[in-house]
Amino acid sequence: MRIIENLITALSALKASKIRTILTLLGITIGIAGVIAMMSLGAGAEKLIMLEFEKIGGPSMFGVYRPGHIRKNNRWQRNTSPHYLNMEDLQDVMNQCPSVEVATVEGSYYIDLEVQGKHQKTYMRATTVEYQAVRQWHTQYGRFLADTDMDLWNKVCVIGSQVWKEQFKGMDPIGKEISINRKRYNVIGIMDSRGPGLEAGKSDDNMIFIPITTAQTRFWGHDNVGHIMVRAKSPLLVDQAVKEVQTIIRRNHGGDDTFFRTWQAQKGIESAKRTIFIIEMVLVIIASVSLIVGGIGILNIMLVSVTERIPEIGLRKAVGAKKYHIRFQFLTESILLCLIGSILGIILGAFMGQGFSWAVDKFMNGALSWPSVITIKSVLTSVAAGTAVGIFFGFYPASQAAKLTPIDAIRHT
Repeated sequence: MRIIENLITALSALKASKIRTILTLLGITIGIAGVIAMMSLGAGAEKLIMLEFEKIGGPSMFGVYRPGHIRKNNRWQRNTSPHYLNMEDLQDVMNQCPSVEVATVEGSYYIDLEVQGKHQKTYMRATTVEYQAVRQWHTQYGRFLADTDMDLWNKVCVIGSQVWKEQFKGMDPIGKEISINRKRYNVIGIMDSRGPGLEAGKSDDNMIFIPITTAQTRFWGHDNVGHIMVRAKSPLLVDQAVKEVQTIIRRNHGGDDTFFRTWQAQKGIESAKRTIFIIEMVLVIIASVSLIVGGIGILNIMLVSVTERIPEIGLRKAVGAKKYHIRFQFLTESILLCLIGSILGIILGAFMGQGFSWAVDKFMNGALSWPSVITIKSVLTSVAAGTAVGIFFGFYPASQAAKLTPIDAIRHT
């Protein structure tokens, strides 16, 4: 009951000085809005990163590749090993690794694409039938690569949705021919859109897919592969699956474990989250400066309020009010100011986040859509920060008010 009375009294006191209350709220609102906007920025970056990792198959994914340079004797050297990853490695990984769900190979190469005399620079990705299962990515129209395409080295291709829209203007391309580095290929399917990527010009939608065997026979002249992508049966089995794959490759290549390297999506996700967290905290600390300034404003206003209300404090003391009653009353006013400012700041911060997303989209000409993400964590953090500011900066004025005696109040009047 006393809490309700304190709230009513606090609201009456704030209402009595509207201009002063509004100016005080402005500082807290801007401070909280800055915190919300910065946390929204960080959450949006994390969502973008997670979307990119989902595009390659999620946290269960890892890969094996042969780097061009390796670190040896504390310096980088050209990888001169005679060993290369090949299709036999892929088959053994799928057949002999119990922790592996599915695996594929891929290699991306910059190519010249020609459709009806119109040229475009884009990327060709040579892969296998299992690519769809590994990446969890399917065709929108037509079909993907099949076993017969692999066995017969068919000159067929599946195009990304961006290639379809730019080269065929949305018309049906199935069965039509395109030229890849002056070699004719038949279009058999169109992939679902994955949206723009973080790297300009390398969106998955701007890809063309052909059988790895076709690339090996018609482009490279050997059966080596640059990259094996593997999906473990669950994220918990990734480490075990990596060990199994490394064992297979070492066995197939005479025990040589220096010519290849592995990567794990899980570690990439963890590293990206740590980096984003550090950046987010730095931005939040910078934004909190305005929140501290707003807190100093509350301190000044509450000290003025105590001075103006000395007769009221003396009267309350004279009729039996204790020190903690007076202290609690002024703390209630301070906290209420900050909570109202926090609510307004959350709303303003949400609009600022949306504005940032819109600005990025316009600046990148639609190539990158930065999401605006307001999380429960950011809202609770803002409310907690507002409450903490109210208590911290309101405690001194409240204590000064509590120390007054009825005699001091009478002398003041």
